[in-house]
Parts: sequence; C-alpha cells; structure tokens
Amino acid sequence: MDITFLNQSSETSWKEYKKYLSPLLKETLHHVKHDDKVSVSVVLVHDAQIHEYNKAFRDIDTPTDVLSFPDGDCEEGITNLGDIVISVDALRRQAQEYQHSLKREFSFLVVHGYLHLLGYDHHTQEEEHEMFTLQKEILDALDIRRS
Repeated sequence: MDITFLNQSSETSWKEYKKYLSPLLKETLHHVKHDDKVSVSVVLVHDAQIHEYNKAFRDIDTPTDVLSFPDGDCEEGITNLGDIVISVDALRRQAQEYQHSLKREFSFLVVHGYLHLLGYDHHTQEEEHEMFTLQKEILDALDIRRS
C-alpha cells in the first residue's frame, strides 16, 4: 500500500491527519475484498480550488466536499486507484453541522473517496444504501464514530 498525502491547503494543522490514511485504506480494502497492492493520493485543498476542479471535470459550478479521480492503471503489480481531493473548508463545515470531530469527518470523506475509486457510487437509492452502509461498517470497525 502506497499513499501520497499532499496538503495544498497551506494549513499545517492537517499534517497529523496523514496517520489516519493507511488504517482507513486497509479497512476499506478488507471490506470490499480487494488486495492491498494499491497506490492512492489524497490531496487537501480549500473551497476555491475544489470549486475549480468541480467545474472543470464535472461541469458543476460550486465547491464540493470531496472529489475522486479514478485511475486503475497497474504497474509492477500495483494498482493506482487514483486521487482523492478533499476541501478542508467543507470538512470543517460538515463536522460542525453533523456534530462530528474533524477526525471523524476527515475519515468519512477519505473512506467515501476510497470507495469511489474502487467503483462504488450513489446515483441510485440502492447504490447509496450500499455505499453508505459500507462507510459506516468501515468507520465502526476502526471505532471512528461521532466523536
């Protein structure tokens, strides 16, 4: 497992969150029965930057909380899952709105992104139910609840 963590938000407080990425990915891969020979990038940005990405790649002219850019290339037996981009501004807002800790909201968004890279989506009620159930199971397995 290879995880690249890029903090482009210019806020040093997020540096310590890198330690959560590996356990979250390991548990996600375990739940979806995928081998751990993967690489992924997680990038933290502000609303303005994720807004630009959302407009450029999804033609949606508004910021969002998380975007996933699947790759799927395999080199030397390692599958590059792709990139996850998270808005730290949205992360803070949602943590406050849902009365979660920043760690819990960060973990939720990371797992959400990992699942998208692994082919899960939430366009239909059935897909949403499956994806959100998986997210809850993964976070519960790591004892990351509403704390």
